[in-house]
Amino acid sequence: MKSNKQTKIILKPFLATLAVVFLFTACSENLSTSPDAIISNNEIQSQPSLATHSSPNVVEIIAKHEGADYIFELSADEIPSGWTTFRLINESHSTHFAYIAGVPQGAIDGAVEDEEELLDYWIQHVTNPFQFFMDTLIPDKELNYDNLPTKYADSFFPYWFEQALPNGGPGFVGGMRSTETTVYLEEGEYIVECYVKNAVGDFHSYLNMIELLTVTDEESGAVEPAYTSEVTVSSNGIEFDRHISAGEHTFKVTFEDQIVYDHLLGHDVHLIRMDKGTSVAEVGKWMNWMAPDGLVSSSSASLGPATFLGGVQTMTAGSHGYFHVELEPGRYAWVSEIPDPHSNQMLEVFNIPRGEAAGRGQRGRR
Repeated sequence: MKSNKQTKIILKPFLATLAVVFLFTACSENLSTSPDAIISNNEIQSQPSLATHSSPNVVEIIAKHEGADYIFELSADEIPSGWTTFRLINESHSTHFAYIAGVPQGAIDGAVEDEEELLDYWIQHVTNPFQFFMDTLIPDKELNYDNLPTKYADSFFPYWFEQALPNGGPGFVGGMRSTETTVYLEEGEYIVECYVKNAVGDFHSYLNMIELLTVTDEESGAVEPAYTSEVTVSSNGIEFDRHISAGEHTFKVTFEDQIVYDHLLGHDVHLIRMDKGTSVAEVGKWMNWMAPDGLVSSSSASLGPATFLGGVQTMTAGSHGYFHVELEPGRYAWVSEIPDPHSNQMLEVFNIPRGEAAGRGQRGRR
């Protein structure tokens, strides 16, 4: 067992590497999209979605728990390039999401060189080191030094990790609910994962909720969705039209910029239904993955601070996406997965009044 002093020495290059990685991704450009569907409390019931009508390229992702394993089941592991709808069906009682990241060529070459499967290679060099770092932040948790990388002595991550770019994906969705996200994917290899944590602080991806998706050079021919309203996310906060009626909506979400926050990631955006008793402070505290009790959702722990309805995962500066959702009258909030989102104007509460339902497929004006 290594001493705490040795552990701190090891973590210094880890933190430096993370800062470089997310500064790189914040300054890069990428294109993705997202829509969302609503569900009942007890059964998974998909509602009509603009995404399914506009995109023939559909991948279903089933999130489930099998014993100690948290897994994703993809309906396809190879798809044509273009606009693609990811339908995340949550068959568990935990909150999940499906973040999509482009795999750099360096990782592909490294897996070939080491004669390993690409997904196994990624887990060894990215997922496991992240879990080790998380474990150091949890009091009294035993550290697994087998999760430390051995190939690259001067860094937690190989050189190619800073070239992995965020491509959006379905946002947080509550247990026994479904959500849909449409993103534009170019030819390449992609990691699809959920890094929500279980009761002891293990990332769901570390527990096998991570898969590989191959996108070919064949074009799907799917078109970009229409939208009814817009949301703009930047370092200045979340801006949107607060006059939102009940009914189906497709929000165009634009990321004007990206910055690195204290948790070493950029901003994204998610929609929450603020159920009775849900507090802004509770939601904000839960959104920081680096906090020992942040992003914790499992059958034996907190399921999350509110009812998540989906959203748009992290994308690079200049990107935009589409989020589809059916809204009922009630209290809602847009929130970003960053530390203290309320103080950063990244947690915005709004109300949906009773009245005429929104029309479908209409372009909204800010």
